[in-house]
Amino acid sequence: MTGTEKRKQDVIIEVRGLCKSFVEGKMVLKNIDCDIKRGEQIVVIGPSGGGKSTFLRCLNTLEAPTRGEIWFDGRLLTPADPYLHPDVIARSSTYRLVTEGGIPPGDALEKIRDEQLLRKNFRHEGREFSAALKKTEEENRVSIDLARRRIGMVFQHFNLFPHFNVQKNITFAPVTLGLQTEAEAEERALSLLRRIGLEDKKDAFPSQLSGGQKQRIAIVRALAMDPEVMLFDEPTSALDPEMVGEVLDVMKRLAEQGMTMVVVTHEMGFAREVASRAIFLDDGVIAEDGLPTQLFDSPKSERLRSFLAKVL
Repeated sequence: MTGTEKRKQDVIIEVRGLCKSFVEGKMVLKNIDCDIKRGEQIVVIGPSGGGKSTFLRCLNTLEAPTRGEIWFDGRLLTPADPYLHPDVIARSSTYRLVTEGGIPPGDALEKIRDEQLLRKNFRHEGREFSAALKKTEEENRVSIDLARRRIGMVFQHFNLFPHFNVQKNITFAPVTLGLQTEAEAEERALSLLRRIGLEDKKDAFPSQLSGGQKQRIAIVRALAMDPEVMLFDEPTSALDPEMVGEVLDVMKRLAEQGMTMVVVTHEMGFAREVASRAIFLDDGVIAEDGLPTQLFDSPKSERLRSFLAKVL
């Protein structure tokens, strides 16, 4: 096995050229490339509005990328982006004219415009291009529903079902999707609740729980699907200060067990102590990416130094 093959085996999520803009045209994510390896605990830090939550929502396909691709466990999670596939692009004579004809790109565009080469071959090449792109998707695409079973997500505001009790909140998805029988799901739910010390709350409704209890239940609900990756979108920001610790303790135990995690957080102590890697996302780009000690103790950019001075 080559080093490249081994590296790809280790990667569970691969992000290539990810861009995201919304209706008003603001580009929130700008050409992000990022590999997430199995067993990594990644914290994503940065100022509000920098694209952190949007990045996380794209990883779980709650937001569709404007451009770029996300691969999960070697399978394409998003529609294929033709601009990222040279084998697809190469089917265009325009591409060959530039890359193989020895014509500088600027001159090539003028030549194409003068001879109306694109217009002449548009329909034929368009069919070839579409067929190649379709083949790329058919060979590599994975079901979003299947991927979401393997990628758990915990939200800032819990998102528990208010009309279900705690046990039903945990068992609903695995039973509905046919992954477990009701008896199996209930046994699993009780086991998970014991791990976080909330077995006595199994019959309670979300309105009867504290914020910290709700968030721990939300984590357990995601774990009930046996995910391979857990995404956390500012899981403590809606909590009173005294409740933050009980949620972070659950997350620390997950990290110790080797769970692959991507955590958007403002909890810098947690980031420094638990994370194996830290990403500073600012203005839609990954400005710095490395070991937490590197980012916190020896930031390379003035922008990160300024950010840390305000939050530490």
